[in-house]
Amino acid sequence: MPDRRKCGQGAGGHRMGLCMVMGGSGAGKTEYIYRKIIELSMKEPDGRFFVVTPEQATMQAQKEIVRLHPNHGTMNIDVVSFERLAYRIFSELSIPQPEVLDDTGKNMILRKLAGEKKDELTMFSSHLNRPGFIGEIKSMLSELYQYGATPEDLKIQSAGDGVGQILSAKLSDMEVIFEAFREFTKEKYITLEELLDVLCQVAERSELLKDSVMVLDGYTGFTPIQYRLIGILLKICRDLFVTVSATMEPGLDLSAESDETDLFDMSRKMTGKLKKLAEENGIKIYRDLIFYKRPL
Repeated sequence: MPDRRKCGQGAGGHRMGLCMVMGGSGAGKTEYIYRKIIELSMKEPDGRFFVVTPEQATMQAQKEIVRLHPNHGTMNIDVVSFERLAYRIFSELSIPQPEVLDDTGKNMILRKLAGEKKDELTMFSSHLNRPGFIGEIKSMLSELYQYGATPEDLKIQSAGDGVGQILSAKLSDMEVIFEAFREFTKEKYITLEELLDVLCQVAERSELLKDSVMVLDGYTGFTPIQYRLIGILLKICRDLFVTVSATMEPGLDLSAESDETDLFDMSRKMTGKLKKLAEENGIKIYRDLIFYKRPL
């Protein structure tokens, strides 16, 4: 059973704040918060409710809400990923949706650009035809976008003190490819990672998001651009519930300092960052709702 320190009691337009719903896998936190969002959505048929999950989990979340809902539908609850949420808001605001590059498109462009820039590459040039190498470059590029890095950042890092010769050469090669990719795609394409940057710029204009109730479920952590978006959502949504997966024991403090060897380190970091975001934006933080045991 959950700890009885309830949060999210204030339906009907009252600003609530941030509520963390914590528990181990199978402890019942997701079902609890889905039932909560269904209950609120039925009390407020004209309200706006979002359940945000990783892309691969949206279908399962929809099925679960349909199963739990008395009317066996999602009704006024939107189940979306962050990317699908962006498309919803772009459509609402009549913002032209740029052509989004998928992984295949990225690979094709990167292969073309790497071939054109081969003479400028020192470490990568001999590996361009190696199976899977362009895919590795694509993954690295995606991560750089997720963390808001730029080619200029790579240039500074490659020239930094204490950076070995091999690492410096790899960073320089990545800078060349990153700059070429950014120039090639400018004003023509957008990556999935950049979608959220655009959403951050326009979210406060959205009536769909204003005073909505939102659940973030199924995440073990967020990228910097996702944290930036969550900071904006905290200011414009009415309630924000976040599920945190961690095997909870009485007395366990997820806000305490830990190192990366700690089993709950990712949960601690996510919890700490979200609460810090709420504090920085003047948003009320409710006492954590904790599920200690699996349901019988």
